[in-house]
Amino acid sequence: MPAELKHHASGRLSLVAALAAAAGFVDAFVFQNVTPVFVANMSGNLVRLGMSAGVRDGRQAAAALVALVGFSAGVIAGAARLDTHVRSERLLDSSALLFVETGLLTLLAFILRIANITYSPTTKAADYPVILIGAAAMGLQAIALRRVGEVAVSTTYGTGAVVRVSEKTALAFRKTPRPDEHRRRTSIVVLSVVLMAYVGGAFAAASTSANPMLLLIPAAVSLVGAIERRRHHATSVK
Repeated sequence: MPAELKHHASGRLSLVAALAAAAGFVDAFVFQNVTPVFVANMSGNLVRLGMSAGVRDGRQAAAALVALVGFSAGVIAGAARLDTHVRSERLLDSSALLFVETGLLTLLAFILRIANITYSPTTKAADYPVILIGAAAMGLQAIALRRVGEVAVSTTYGTGAVVRVSEKTALAFRKTPRPDEHRRRTSIVVLSVVLMAYVGGAFAAASTSANPMLLLIPAAVSLVGAIERRRHHATSVK
């Protein structure tokens, strides 16, 4: 089995799209209602880190760095968990990662509610734990499901998907021969659906109120995903 397929858990398109929508929602909610920092889209934070450092804005540079650290910690923890399955030659089971994500998003909602944290264009001290928890949750999600069949996907960012969809579309228009035309068409559809779901989640967050309890919606999506993954794993090992 290719290493890519062995180490990266796969899921149904509907589940992956739902998780992408949840990530877009969390990303936009924190950015719009807490502080202008991304907790899922690390590409944006890398740019903000460089810009903030360039204008010597230490507070915003620290906020971007905290998000990067939290996200990386989530990915590292998730990858270590899945690696234990690979090493023991067991079927990958990412349900635990999604259960933890559910808990983190639920905790985030109640922290925002109890602490009454409101939007500030400049990151406050109370915002850093919010950024850290949100980014860690998104890091766990990022590693939980990496494929739909043989198509590599990401539920927490879209730059790579935009490049791949554009590349495959260009090759399709040019009728460039490929050994597997069906897979190219499938990849375009899968990646486009995931991208639209991510954007749709952000749209939903921007269109609603600043009530932190709305974060229980993506938490519920993650919980449903965790239950589905646990059931799928139990059925597959029988």
